[in-house]
Amino acid sequence: MATPFFDFHLHKQALPGNLLEVEAISGALMLVRQKAIEDVGPWDEGYFLHCEDLDWCMRFRKKGWRILFVPDAPVVHYKGTCSRSRPIFVEWHKHKGMMRFYRKFFRHEYPGVVMWLVAMGIWLRFGAITAIYSARRAGRLLGLGRE
Repeated sequence: MATPFFDFHLHKQALPGNLLEVEAISGALMLVRQKAIEDVGPWDEGYFLHCEDLDWCMRFRKKGWRILFVPDAPVVHYKGTCSRSRPIFVEWHKHKGMMRFYRKFFRHEYPGVVMWLVAMGIWLRFGAITAIYSARRAGRLLGLGRE
């Protein structure tokens, strides 16, 4: 029996053998046609740190552009480099960006109660992550967790 969310970020799965059309792709590395940028506009500067790539992908798809994942393109992304020194700051902006994304694209498609539940989920997640980071930091400051 498969475990739900066994590989949420898909980093343990084998790469596909050829191009694959996807809904969105990380902004860590995107190659975009100039014509597509002219069609949908640049990244939304209302985002800070996260979700601008999701926004852009959504706008591309709404205008009929395809988003392709190229499995054999060599890429090195040093994930977490900017968040290592200020993780709560980065998480705040990540969650704030997700709220902006949902309001921008789904506010008119879903009843207010659904949007309220989404917002509650986003901010509860932020609270949980903040608590975890704070507990880890407190443990390090108190010398706990050292061998």
